Amino acid sequence: MLIVLRIALYIQVLLGLGRFFGLVPNQRVWETHISLGVVIAVLALLALGPHPRLRPDTMRTVARFMPLVTLLWGLAMWQDLLVGRTVTMIHMLLGLISVGLVERASAQQKRALEGDRR
Repeated sequence: MLIVLRIALYIQVLLGLGRFFGLVPNQRVWETHISLGVVIAVLALLALGPHPRLRPDTMRTVARFMPLVTLLWGLAMWQDLLVGRTVTMIHMLLGLISVGLVERASAQQKRALEGDRR
């Protein structure tokens, strides 16, 4: 499930950057960005939940909820509750932070589980 989450995050970044730079003008494609955000938030909650072979980690918990924060910020933008270029830049920064945190949690989990096999 982590690999699906990671792939979805990178697709999301590409869609968001494409929209920001005017490369994704199609409304249907743009709606995919919003739908994918919901899927990513749910996947992160499920994939990065407590694991019996991993010790509790604050950064893993932050990685679990960061996509949800990014989604909520984006939904506020979509509803015109937050507007402006600065708001968009903050949303992009939150998205990139989400990617980094999920990558960190994924690598940590992979190392921990491979260590159990040795």
